[in-house]
Amino acid sequence: MDLFDYLIVGAGYAGSILAERWRGIRKTVLLVDRRPHIGGNAYDHYDDAGHLVHSTADIFHTNSKEVFDYFPVYGVAGNISIVLASVDGNLSPIPINLDTINKLYGLNLNSFQMEEFLARPRGATGADQDV
Repeated sequence: MDLFDYLIVGAGYAGSILAERWRGIRKTVLLVDRRPHIGGNAYDHYDDAGHLVHSTADIFHTNSKEVFDYFPVYGVAGNISIVLASVDGNLSPIPINLDTINKLYGLNLNSFQMEEFLARPRGATGADQDV
């Protein structure tokens, strides 16, 4: 007889959500992590003086309204943060994505064109090829 239907290694966002979803359909789950808490980098704890501390800086990125709306159900605040890097005086989205490349190189590529663009050999500037 199996003790658990599923073993999940890693209690970060993905592991915790997967465990919660499987429990919701009456599956038995063993969720393990090397850390003494769930949530990966997204966790708070109280220090010795009783102050609530967010131990590590972690930003969760998504463009999905469904994903963004999911977290508050479990008490996770959904704040909108836009992270930009200054490159040659222009502000570009970070982490690097399709919008970043289009802005840096003055392009208007879709995701399929981006794969082809990134596969091409580059010169010193990386933008010396026709798209």
